[in-house]
Amino acid sequence: MDTRVPLRRLEMFCLVVDEGGVTRAAKRLMVAQPAVSAQVTSLEKTLGAELFVRAGSRLVLTEAGQRVYHWAKEVLAGSVQVQRDVDELAAGTAGSVVVAASMAIGTYLLPPIMTGLRRRRPGAEITVHINEPAMALRSAQLGEVDFAVTSWLDEDLPDALSAEKLWEEPLILCASPDGPPDGDEVRVRDLAMLPFVGVPTTVAFHRLLQSQLHAHGIADLPVMIRLGHAEAIKQAVADNGWVCFAPWYAVTRDVAAGRLRQVRLLDAAFHEGIGLYHRTAKYFSPLQTAALDALREVAASHGS
Repeated sequence: MDTRVPLRRLEMFCLVVDEGGVTRAAKRLMVAQPAVSAQVTSLEKTLGAELFVRAGSRLVLTEAGQRVYHWAKEVLAGSVQVQRDVDELAAGTAGSVVVAASMAIGTYLLPPIMTGLRRRRPGAEITVHINEPAMALRSAQLGEVDFAVTSWLDEDLPDALSAEKLWEEPLILCASPDGPPDGDEVRVRDLAMLPFVGVPTTVAFHRLLQSQLHAHGIADLPVMIRLGHAEAIKQAVADNGWVCFAPWYAVTRDVAAGRLRQVRLLDAAFHEGIGLYHRTAKYFSPLQTAALDALREVAASHGS
């Protein structure tokens, strides 16, 4: 096998696999479909193996294609990491950590941890990107970030990713100071009578909450509106006398300030797992290791 393959060709091949076909890959790249097909054909000729077979209207990876796909992912992720390292050295800014996080974790949980790290290391360059968990994991897999911290996903992951469940964060039922319910304690069966502010159904938080509700016999909550950011959700609860479920780290200050009211569930406890994800073959610099240590220190405090 001739392994002298242009990275661009590997990128196109992986995109065809990830997007589920040549047409969608070409649309994503905003190029003509024949250009993508030609790159895949050239890759097959270079490697001397057929990478796809057609199953009806779909392209399916052959056994060789699956092996090449995993190899290509590692090559591309490694090239991104090397470029980042070289850029940092050239700019004289060696000593950086880049993290991807899901919305609430990146907004409320990570900032105090990362700013604490920055205070201890004045020369550090720290960046936190906020995105949906799936996109955060993809960034970690591609080497665009050093690691991702998201809601724990009970799903199969690519072999290139390692996962570590750090801790479980309580999910709190929050209400406005003067809105329903009348008291500060309810049972699970009472949830069906409350006006909820939810998140979009495509968001991972919705799925983890639904699975726990279903385990307690609650099919669906009465949702008044679905909003995509915790600040908007909390504002809607406070302004309209509605309720919501939120991680404790996202509402601590609001409850302390009297803007929101915590309502205790008498017969259930809901949680959000906090997950750490990174490439299995990732090399961590001293600063990146310190960032991981800071997260694990918080995890240890939750377990004590």
